[in-house]
Parts: sequence; structure tokens; C-alpha cells
Amino acid sequence: MYKVIVVDDEPRVRRGLQSLIPQLEPDWTVAGSASNGIEAIELVRKEMPDLVITDIRMPLMNGLDLLSALKEYPVHVVILSGYGYFEYAQTAVKFGAFDYLLKPVKPAEIKSVLLRVKAHKQVQGPVATILPSPVNYSKWWKEWLSSEAGEAQEYMEKLRQQLPKQVSSYQLVALEIDRYDDLIMDDQWGDRQLVLFAVRNVVHEMLPELGAESSTFLFANGPQLYYLITDGLCTLEQSKRLMEEVRKWVKISISIGVSAMLDDFSELPTGFRQAKEALQNKWIYGDGIVSAYEDVTLLNRRDLGYPTEIDEAIVRSVRSGEREKALDGVAVFVGRIKEDSIPFRQFRRFCLQLLSSVFRVVYEHKLNELILKQINQPQDLFHRDFTAEEFVGFLSELISRVIESMEWNIHQKQNRTVEKVVDFIRKNYAKDISLDDVAVHAQMSSNYLSTFFKQETGETFIEHLTRLRVDKAKTLMMNAQLRLYEIAQMVGYQDVKYFSRLFKRAVGVTPAEYRQFFYRKED
Repeated sequence: MYKVIVVDDEPRVRRGLQSLIPQLEPDWTVAGSASNGIEAIELVRKEMPDLVITDIRMPLMNGLDLLSALKEYPVHVVILSGYGYFEYAQTAVKFGAFDYLLKPVKPAEIKSVLLRVKAHKQVQGPVATILPSPVNYSKWWKEWLSSEAGEAQEYMEKLRQQLPKQVSSYQLVALEIDRYDDLIMDDQWGDRQLVLFAVRNVVHEMLPELGAESSTFLFANGPQLYYLITDGLCTLEQSKRLMEEVRKWVKISISIGVSAMLDDFSELPTGFRQAKEALQNKWIYGDGIVSAYEDVTLLNRRDLGYPTEIDEAIVRSVRSGEREKALDGVAVFVGRIKEDSIPFRQFRRFCLQLLSSVFRVVYEHKLNELILKQINQPQDLFHRDFTAEEFVGFLSELISRVIESMEWNIHQKQNRTVEKVVDFIRKNYAKDISLDDVAVHAQMSSNYLSTFFKQETGETFIEHLTRLRVDKAKTLMMNAQLRLYEIAQMVGYQDVKYFSRLFKRAVGVTPAEYRQFFYRKED
């Protein structure tokens, strides 16, 4: 007897397949069903099925993440896909899925899959035991590599043990998916996890073919994927080939940043920063590029006369939203360069370095897509000779847009927070809620919420809650069947006398007088 597990967040689909499969093939039994990938993994460990049929889009863990996780288990996976994901579903087969089925699923297609899996299992033979769950070290890698010197060191030795014992060299590779936000809005993709999954699987397949036999996926951070190459070298030629393969298989453009070769494991945080810095060059020269740290960094900048202190002052001003101060700093920066009478080639490199520093702020606040839609592309300037005045004009506009976007983001965040708080009060006004309850929901301290709410709405929390309750009470008074104490309880007051006092203070008359006036007016 063969066992199958059905994974889909739609109960109707799960019930339909559970009923259909035994009718189509008597040798198959449905061992269970799950509504997301996390539940499915536990079910796989418990039931040891021969087949998992899973939808692509599900909450908590989608079908593609599940496919990746189940590579460690002796189980076939069939992907259920909507028409919009047809092209991707085909590509997924190359990277681990046994097959894909388009919704709505036809019985003949299900039967064909069951027969083919059964035939494959008979040739392959049964697997006696199931493998243990792999430990995911991505969080440790991210925390250690991103940390300042001396921080998160407790992870270092544990992570070193995950690599081969004898390693003589290390190299960090950073990949960024270009136009990430546009891709997830596209009909074909429409999901962040789908895009990451597609690119990651192509890279996983291609790295060994390009000579990087010993490569380790470290972690994903937004549109970026980080890999560690040990005892090998990811050359510019190999990186370009990798870029071409990703574009070929999933029609997605990526950019790549490569660190210098490192001799010691403890230097990996440095390599991580180098790869990130090399990757930032895409915002100067455009998407779909490969940058090596050794080619783009300015070695010994102080010895070359680079005005580091002015660079740092400009960045501080941008971060704090001080536009005029930042623009004054740009003028001082260019003035210093002119005073030193440096050649154009070095001037160009200094401008590139300052632009990279400002773009670090853009990255920190995740503004890159928003900013690049508002200004000319940096490569429009750096692909030709330009004057100091042109650079000042471009950077001044960039800084202005960055500060405006940061302020807009803060305002939007405040608006979303107010909406969240007001919605919570509206849904819970009939309960005995307090400022502390709302603060917990909004993830703020009570004192801060009290000040913030008054500033944004013009009312205190109590004033807003009371006004809402009184307005609801007025509506309920239109129902002659409701007694006053019932109305008081329905809007959150257990003491009808206290409710009457509040009502009179807010409206100017008692609830009874208001009700009497309302009916007299109707007559």
C-alpha cells in the first residue's frame, strides 16, 4: 500500500483529493492532510509517505519552501499550480518536483501521477528509515556576519563545524534580485518566496557546474542571497555565467558582488561587508552586473586624500533628516577636492565613493525602488565625463529625495499605527478595554501611545472611546425594545448610572431625555 499526503490551504481541495485518490487507485491511501508546509513536515516525519501533493501558495510555509525542505526526505513531491504560475511550475520540476498539476485538477491527471510514482518506487525500492530534520543555520550566519566586531561570537565555532575540516580559503558571494518589487507584482510571480525559491534553486544547481564544488547557502535578506565558497574561486567569468543561467531558466536579472579571498574563517564578517559593498555598485552602473571588491574599493582612502570626515558628516545629516546641512557638506566635499587639484580619474572615484555612502542610507531604509523612480539613474552620470557642478546637482537631488522619502515613510508608518489602534478600539469598544490593552496590541508603551494618539487624532484615548460608545448608544436607542441598562452593557458600561453621567456630559441631556426627544421628533 502506498501513502500520499495532501497539502493545501483550501479545505475543499483537501477533501476532494482525499476522496478521489482511493477511488482512482486502490493501492493508494491518503495518510493525512495539512493546510501549510509546517504542518506537512510534521506529517511527513510521522507517516513517511511515498508522495506529497502540495499547493504553491499557502500561509506560514508555502509549497515551494516545503519542496526545498523535503529534499532531505525520501518522498516524491507534486506541485499544484494555478495557471498564472504555469511557467514557474515547469521550472520547479527541474529543481526537485516530481511533476506539476494545473488547477482545477483532472482525475485522469491524478491517476497518471499515482501510477508513475508507484512505478518509480517499485524500481527504486523502499527506503527503510527517514532522515532526521536538518538544522537551519541561516539565522546564526546572518547574526554573526552582520554583527559588529566582537558580537555574536558564540556562533562562530558552531558555524565553523558545519564546514569541511581542512579549508584553506574562503570567499563570500552576494546575489541581489534586480527589480525585486516589480517582480512580486507581476502576474507570473506575485510572491516573494516564489522569486527567491526560483533564483536559489538555479544557483544551487549551477555553482558546482561552474567549478564551485564546495559552496554553502548562508541566508536570504530581502532580495539578497549570500553564499560561501570554500577552497575555490568565484571568478568574474563564472559569476557572469551564473547570471546568464538565472536569466535563461527563470527570466530574472540578478547582480553579483564578490569579496576578496580570505585565509581565515574569523575574517568572514569582513568578507560579508566586502561582498555587500561590491554589490552596491549596481546602483551606479545598473542592473545585471558583477562587481569584485578588489576592483571597486578605494584602498587606503586616507592616503589618497579622500575626505572621509566630510563623507561621514554628510551621511549623518542625511540619516537625521538635516537637508541643508547635508547639502552644505556636499559643497564642502567638492570644494576640498578642487583645493587639492586632484586629477579627474581620482575625482570620479571620490564622487563614486560618496555616492555609495549615501546609497547605504537608501539601503538601510529600503528606499531603493522608490528613490530610483524619482531621479535619473546614477549610471546616466557615471557613464560619461561630468563636471563637479553636475555631480553636486545630482547628489543634491538624491539627498533631497532620500530625506523626503524617509519622512514620508515615517508619516505612513504613523498613519498605519493610528489606523491599527482605531480599528482595535472600534472592534472592542463593547468590552472592558483600557489604554494598556491597546498599547499591547500596538506594541507601544502606554505613555508613548497616550501622547502619540492625542497628537495624531486630537483626542485622548478616553475621549475617543467615550465618543465612540456614545455614538453607538445613540444608534441603539432607535430600537424601542432595548432597555437603557441593556444599551449601556452593549457599549461597554456595566454601571448604567455611570453611563448616564457620561452620556449627559457628552450630549448635554440624559439618555432618557435623548430618547424621548428622538421619538418626539419622529412623531
